[in-house]
Amino acid sequence: MNTFTTKSTPLLGGSGDNILGPSDQASPSTGLDTRPTTKRELTQLENFAVSALAPSIAVLFTNPFDTVKVRLQLQGEFVKTREPGRNGKEVVRVTEKVYKSSLDCLQKTFRHEGMRGLQKGLFPAILKESSKNIFRLGLYDPILNAMHPLSYPGEASTAPAWKRMIAGATCGAMGAISANPFELIKTRLQSHSTGALAVGTQYSYTGTFSALRTIVATDGLMTLYRGSMISIARSMFGSAANLTTYSLLKDHARNQWGAQDGIMLDMMSSLVSAFVSVVVMNPMDVV
Repeated sequence: MNTFTTKSTPLLGGSGDNILGPSDQASPSTGLDTRPTTKRELTQLENFAVSALAPSIAVLFTNPFDTVKVRLQLQGEFVKTREPGRNGKEVVRVTEKVYKSSLDCLQKTFRHEGMRGLQKGLFPAILKESSKNIFRLGLYDPILNAMHPLSYPGEASTAPAWKRMIAGATCGAMGAISANPFELIKTRLQSHSTGALAVGTQYSYTGTFSALRTIVATDGLMTLYRGSMISIARSMFGSAANLTTYSLLKDHARNQWGAQDGIMLDMMSSLVSAFVSVVVMNPMDVV
């Protein structure tokens, strides 16, 4: 549950005197404000904004590595060329691949295309993460609370794991559907290069909206959702595992161990849930 802390507002009497008790006022010896703090839950609109903003900021740092991953996946292990041989037979020649490793791809891309080359597809990547996590993170608590209402606002949920998994899978499916067009455009922009560094099919789009117009005009609207079924399945399993593990650990720590909601609890729950989601999704990534 997303909350933030605010200071209580001082109450003034008719004469303008502060009617708060001594313990609620600033300490005369230190000058520090010792009034009690209160927590306010984020509105749903604020929750959506936070859910979209945080992953979008992370993309600024992870996108270069995603570009490297896309290019390595497209080139395969070897590059094969077919040439006509004697007696009408074909000769298949296997040449050395363009990129030898992730580091080699990173260095070559930066050397020939600069940081602009490493950050190809950045805008659709931001749109992808924003649209995906508005649903995946922003709707998880509302869906779970609708299935298993809280006794009072801010309470640690006691919902069983199966309800959390349904809520997580539902959010994951919605996020995958909204993000799929941007994933397709991002991948095509990241794969584009020139000269000897070009691998796979090359698309000469000038930007995100150019790609969107060209794809719809040439191949139709449904092309934007090519491969969406595997994306939906992957996101459903991954989100169910990730969000269920995270919320179970966090709520169990609060209910059973008396842990306080804060950054440390969030970090520990996030680390464990990330490991679980990677284990669950890895088979689908290999396929």
